[in-house]
Amino acid sequence: MVKKAQIFGVIRMQVGITVALVLLLALLAGKSAALSGLCGGAISLLGSLLYARIAFRTAYAPPAALLRMHFAAEMAKLALTFVAFAALFVFYRQVAALWVFVGYLAAASAYWFGLLFKFDGKK
Repeated sequence: MVKKAQIFGVIRMQVGITVALVLLLALLAGKSAALSGLCGGAISLLGSLLYARIAFRTAYAPPAALLRMHFAAEMAKLALTFVAFAALFVFYRQVAALWVFVGYLAAASAYWFGLLFKFDGKK
């Protein structure tokens, strides 16, 4: 069983990476790039929150049920990501696509960094 502290630790790391990237972009590339990076990071963060909500609904269940929940969570996350990117590019035409994807990938990298750290819920 995965502890909730580990799950929320990765999500907090996504927020931190996104905020750091947005501040860096605001200083170096301007407001438009920073807003675009924020949109990409937000899409990744929303997908993670949806995944956590669906996949970790219950702590104990038969393995087949846990596998179904993770599969459903991944499909919902994929659908949300696709719809969010499509809506962003349709409704906000001035968005800088490069920085959207950089923001998304930077926030998504928190999964890999999460493997290096143990979040135990203590400060």
